[in-house]
Amino acid sequence: MENIVFYFSGTGNSLKVAKSFSKELENCEIISMTKPYILTKQYDSIGFVYPTYFWGLPKRVIEFIENVNLDNNRNAYFYSVTTYGGDVGNAVYQMYKLLHKKHGIKLNYGQKLQMFSNYIIMYDMSEKIDEITKNSNEKLVPIIEAIKAKRNNNINKLTNIFGFVNKSFIKKVSTMDKNFTVNDNCTGCGICKEVCPVKNIEVENNEPQYSHHCEQCLACIQFCPQKAINYKNVTQNRKRYTNPEINYKELSKYNNK
Repeated sequence: MENIVFYFSGTGNSLKVAKSFSKELENCEIISMTKPYILTKQYDSIGFVYPTYFWGLPKRVIEFIENVNLDNNRNAYFYSVTTYGGDVGNAVYQMYKLLHKKHGIKLNYGQKLQMFSNYIIMYDMSEKIDEITKNSNEKLVPIIEAIKAKRNNNINKLTNIFGFVNKSFIKKVSTMDKNFTVNDNCTGCGICKEVCPVKNIEVENNEPQYSHHCEQCLACIQFCPQKAINYKNVTQNRKRYTNPEINYKELSKYNNK
């Protein structure tokens, strides 16, 4: 039978993980969670890979899970992996709870994977990209083996404060793009538009314009070759990061499949 893995990714970390699963699982499709998807086939396994945003799920991932129709795949093996930088919070349990509440489906296996922490708005980033990437790649190996073997694990709820923080973030995230700024370095190249997973950017008069359905993935900031896009006045002098294995053309290609 066929397999499918859904992902959401801004800087490429979660797409890298989804691609790793696709290489190891037979006949495995990779589909972005950026738009609705209709499952017309029955799958042996269905996976979800996504980043942790403010100790929980990104808004677009919540919307995707709420609206996807899984009725014909109730016997599939369901798994999820959340990538995170600092603290995973409730991002595993939240997926478990959402699948059960909306679809009556049990998440067989849920796991976390620490990757390079890159929420540039809150901090400058580490210079140890190679070391951290190597460690995350090593930790990914047993996760892949567990999924291939269709193992189950227990998924425990964490403290309520994580859920409160995530809900507060979800309420305001769409309009947080009002705080993005564009300086004179902008060349109007359109890379920000290409990499935005939710089509929140249009380029007008050679400058990006935001449409207020932002996810705060920060792909626009991280992929900008001129460092022209920033958040308020806090990111101008901070480093940039995108996954070393994912370039902007590949991210755009998968996001627009």
